[in-house]
Amino acid sequence: MMSPSACTAIHWLFEKSVRETSILAPEDNCIVSARPEMALVAEGAKRKLVVLNISSYVFRIVALFDFGTDEATTAYLARKSHSTGKPLEGQALLDAYAEFVNMICGAFNRGLGTAFPAGMSTPFFLESSCARYVSILDPSHVASFEVAINDSVRFSFTVCICVASDTELDFDVDRSVQEEESSGVLELF
Repeated sequence: MMSPSACTAIHWLFEKSVRETSILAPEDNCIVSARPEMALVAEGAKRKLVVLNISSYVFRIVALFDFGTDEATTAYLARKSHSTGKPLEGQALLDAYAEFVNMICGAFNRGLGTAFPAGMSTPFFLESSCARYVSILDPSHVASFEVAINDSVRFSFTVCICVASDTELDFDVDRSVQEEESSGVLELF
């Protein structure tokens, strides 16, 4: 069972992590919107479903990220991964998808670490049609989101939270905006 504050905290942490991780330049914008339900991808659509698990002794979160293979998305991932000018394709594109998801979930996990220590899996790929079967996980809560970066790159993600039937997940996180501490900066006087 999950408390409303735990649901809100997890949603907020994911939205914050996506926004922070997606911005490449100060003029960029990233809009994360909740969706009433998970959108199902049409059969044969060229999409990539990247999955990552975040687990603790109390819960398991299965995060499913659904990316297109359109030119705007692959160009964005090339910039994000500091590619050397040539278009991403094949294994390099898969690696860029996986690294982006790993960065988002890593930021989420750091934020979650104030309430729970949790471990992360390595990102892996599934056919987009597999998203239809998240109910098999018997989740306590499912939430879906749509992301738009500079109105040109769009992807969605779904968060499935599984809590054991004899456990209650109840926590909250500090939502006050704190200035990021800089690390590794060398100051010369």
